[in-house]
Amino acid sequence: MPDDRLDRCNTFGLPSRADRLVVARTEQALVGQLRRMASHEPLTVLGGGSNVVLRARLPGTVLLVRTRGMRLEVASDERVLLTAAAGERWHDLVRYSLGQGLGGLENLALIPGSAGAAPIQNIGAYGVELADRLVGLRAFDRASGKICRFDRTACAFGYRDSVFKSGAPGRYVILDVTLGLSTRPLLETGYPELRAELVAMGRVTPSPVDVAEAVVRVRRRKLPDPRRFGNAGSFFKNPIVTADAARRLRQANPGLVMHETPDGNMKLAAAQLIDRCGWKGRRQGAAGVWPRHALVLVNFGGAHAPDLLRLAEEIRRDVHARFGVDLVFEAQVLGQD
Repeated sequence: MPDDRLDRCNTFGLPSRADRLVVARTEQALVGQLRRMASHEPLTVLGGGSNVVLRARLPGTVLLVRTRGMRLEVASDERVLLTAAAGERWHDLVRYSLGQGLGGLENLALIPGSAGAAPIQNIGAYGVELADRLVGLRAFDRASGKICRFDRTACAFGYRDSVFKSGAPGRYVILDVTLGLSTRPLLETGYPELRAELVAMGRVTPSPVDVAEAVVRVRRRKLPDPRRFGNAGSFFKNPIVTADAARRLRQANPGLVMHETPDGNMKLAAAQLIDRCGWKGRRQGAAGVWPRHALVLVNFGGAHAPDLLRLAEEIRRDVHARFGVDLVFEAQVLGQD
């Protein structure tokens, strides 16, 4: 693979090239590269490439973060802080924490991507978000050229959002994350799929390892392996509407799944909206919707970014026409065609 090709640097497996490709394997190399660049220079930072749609060309510099390292710090009798370099694979981090007898990340098992990318979109699954576990992080500020620290509040977390994604996109490059974990299990098993899997496993009083195993089993059943079928997991966010709008939707569409949010709004299941529009399992050439999960768009082999984006826009159009709801991409679209 030529040095500037990014086909293997994104889980969709989309053909793409970088004007300039740099790999940083240590924090010193990462910070050094950032300091040599002007703050206005085009820069794309990629970790696992698991939440992006790459167009044919990425202008400027593409920086692959491959830093490694994890360390533990005892904060109290039951609380331990785990700090991980940005380039650590997220699932490896979850497995390491479980191997140390620590709970807190089990619901986030098997989420693709890197530790440094996790805060950007505030990853979450089965009732737990990164914001629930993050204590703080360090990041390089391209505007000032300095390393700064963020606590949980400063990260301005929202649903699949943070200051790094929408507040000041491109300004900060995350160097490491610190998570607060527990030696005493505080399990979140409220999701029906997760409860059912634990019952099937015969775990009446599950451990964090049991919950992680149940999550892995459910995810593997529902989601395609990106090594076989290129994908970025959930392509759309679950839309949030007002309580009044939800009431009208439910009256017109009996059985529509929705959950109340802390602020009194209602979160809809985007997968169900897409499924009811008949898109689940449909293909358009090399791009399509995964037959087992309507939120997952797939590169069945040979697709380019325009193929996926055309498919995504048609899905958005149909969902809006039927339900009056606007779907928003969870995956980020980067580069030019």
